Amino acid sequence: MTDNRSKIAGTNKGTGPVVLCILDEGAPTYKGESIMNDGLTMKTCTFASPLEQGQVVALSNDTACTYAATGGNPVVERAVNGETLVFGEIISLPKMVRFPSATDADDDTLAERLAGGYYRTALVELHIPGRIVKATIQQDGSTALVQGVATQCIANITQMYTSGNKGYFFDMTPSSAGGVGLIPLHYVAAGTNGNLESAKVLLTGFVKAITGD
Repeated sequence: MTDNRSKIAGTNKGTGPVVLCILDEGAPTYKGESIMNDGLTMKTCTFASPLEQGQVVALSNDTACTYAATGGNPVVERAVNGETLVFGEIISLPKMVRFPSATDADDDTLAERLAGGYYRTALVELHIPGRIVKATIQQDGSTALVQGVATQCIANITQMYTSGNKGYFFDMTPSSAGGVGLIPLHYVAAGTNGNLESAKVLLTGFVKAITGD
C-alpha cells in the first residue's frame, strides 16, 4: 500500500452544530481501583467498543434511547455495516458519568446503562448542514472519484475505527454505489488498489457506512 495523502490541513472546523451526546460503547467492565503516586485512588474500567476523540459516530436507533431515558441527549455509537446514520465527529475527550459496579449485572444492556448512568459523554460536531472535511480516499484500482458524484463515497468503518485513524476515512470501491450524504470536491484517480489519497468532501446529510477493507 502507498500512502499519498497530503499533509496540507483541509478540514473546516467549527462549521457544524455541536451537541453533547451519550456514547454507547457497549458493556463496561469495572477494573477496580488503582493507587496513584500521590496516594489517591482512581477507578478504572473498560468498554466493549470504546470511542475516541476524533472518531466518526452514528446516531443510535436503539428503542431504549427515549428523551426521558437520555435526559434529552442524543445517543451515538460506532457505525455498523450498511447503515445510513453516520452524522458527526467526537470533538472532546469522553467523560465518565458514573462508574459501573463490580458485578456488571446492572449495565449489560443499553437500557440499564442509561438508567444507571454507566456511560461516557462527549461533544459531537454534526456533519450537517454543509460541513467540509478533508477525507482520506482509499483507491480501488478501477474507479476514479469524480467531483460532485455523491454515490461513490461511503464511510469505511474498518478504517475509521482502526487505532490511529482519526476523523474521516472514505471508501470508493465499485461496491460503494449507493453512497449518500457525501459530495467529493476533488478528483482522485483510480490509482492502485489500497493506496491512499486526500480530497475535500462536502457533507450534506446522514452518511452510509460499510465494513470496507
